[in-house]
Amino acid sequence: MEHTAQKSRMSDNELRKAIGTLQQRADDARKRGADDDAARIEHTIADYRDEMSQRL
Repeated sequence: MEHTAQKSRMSDNELRKAIGTLQQRADDARKRGADDDAARIEHTIADYRDEMSQRL
């Protein structure tokens, strides 16, 4: 029997909320001097924004 993994897709509203929350976390990380953490978060934000632009 074959199992396929399905990725749960966020709604547009969930995606917007996630982007906003992650941006706040990236800003906080930068303020704390955690530049590597902020960069990783911003990479995720860029991926989410790319996904959002593909939906429009």
